[in-house]
Amino acid sequence: MSNNLTVVVGDAHIDPTQMKNDGLRRFRWLNEMLWDYKPDNLVIIGDFGSMPSMSEWDRDKRLIMEGKRLVNDWASMNEALDMLSNSDVCQNKIYIEGNHEEWPRRYMEKNPVMEGSKDFDIKQALNLDARKWKLIPYKEDWKYRGVSFTHVPIQANGKPVGGKSATQRALDVYSNSVVFGHTHNFDVAAIHRKNSPSLQQAINCGCFFEHVDEYAKGSMTNYWRGILILNHYDTNRVDIEQWSLGRLRREYGNV
Repeated sequence: MSNNLTVVVGDAHIDPTQMKNDGLRRFRWLNEMLWDYKPDNLVIIGDFGSMPSMSEWDRDKRLIMEGKRLVNDWASMNEALDMLSNSDVCQNKIYIEGNHEEWPRRYMEKNPVMEGSKDFDIKQALNLDARKWKLIPYKEDWKYRGVSFTHVPIQANGKPVGGKSATQRALDVYSNSVVFGHTHNFDVAAIHRKNSPSLQQAINCGCFFEHVDEYAKGSMTNYWRGILILNHYDTNRVDIEQWSLGRLRREYGNV
């Protein structure tokens, strides 16, 4: 029976260091929550993995990149997906690529000798077909009951929305409600355009990690860390329930 619930997992930024010291414990908590709620849909909104071996920020910094391997990036992401065994209760499991998942593809475009290698194919590297995850390419959307889900809305100039007004800009990009990640912040904006049958919402879903990435250390972060449960009570309309990482820990931290 459908319950019209969608669990949205924001940018998780998994990396190989999280395979130690229970660094992926948040996925164990999420797994227990999935069993309790049994949502129709589970959506990974993109940047599931940090992909440090493919970093476009650090690729020319040989000291920083030393020892980083793509095979280890995939291994950490696979371990997290393995922990979501209860995801099988969901009718739809949606994996949306983020800009970090785009990095291996860009590398292959510059190094065509790697074309055809499964190490550069996210479907094969994460065994998504066997796991019954539907893959949505970066910059594309998955739509459910009138609501679009994407990693980040792309503006007319080809740039992702961002900054304090990201949700407001998302309303200009879309003519329907949209849920997205990328900024690591939580924010909601809405507009009811003249002659439109319903309110249009833009929901920035925050992030799903406990650490601070190297590039962000020392800077101010407005991150909201957790997951969202969306109740699709009507076409193009949702109620929003926030589950912070702290709440997940309190409810399921003994698992």
